[in-house]
Amino acid sequence: MKPTNEQAIELFKVCQDLTQMYLPIYLVRLDERTARIYILAGQSFEVEILPNGRVRYL
Repeated sequence: MKPTNEQAIELFKVCQDLTQMYLPIYLVRLDERTARIYILAGQSFEVEILPNGRVRYL
């Protein structure tokens, strides 16, 4: 399974924002069950990118 174009664009933007805040990105994972991208950064910063490109900060 591949990410959607919307997800790929938002993934780039979120990773850029995280690195500008000097947060290390530990995990980027595409959940094949839900088709969502999950990002774990810093101590406990979690981000989820939905297939439509919507970003959720958890």
